Amino acid sequence: MNIGEKIKDLRLYNALTQYELSKKADISRSVLSAYENNIAIPTATAIAKIAVALNVSADYLLGLENDYGAKTAAPMGDAYTTEERNFIKDFRKLPKGMREILRTTLTAMLNDASEEKI
Repeated sequence: MNIGEKIKDLRLYNALTQYELSKKADISRSVLSAYENNIAIPTATAIAKIAVALNVSADYLLGLENDYGAKTAAPMGDAYTTEERNFIKDFRKLPKGMREILRTTLTAMLNDASEEKI
């Protein structure tokens, strides 16, 4: 996943509009849009501002740190399938209450599946 996709995914995850994130990061909405659409590459200053606004590290945005804060030797490749990425994107679009319902349902399904194997 490139930096533009990561910024957009994190913005959606935090339920922010481009306008809201641009204000929090003190950058213009049009510039943020260019970053998200991979038309422009963010400067170091912009990366720092966006990272603070989204409460992640700059290393995470750059792919030098994974979801758990562990450093990677090089920018991370995408280990997810297209189906998994789409599921995550759809999950992030759901309101918080619906996410909890989905988590509960998934947990129940996984428990049922593990019981069937016994």
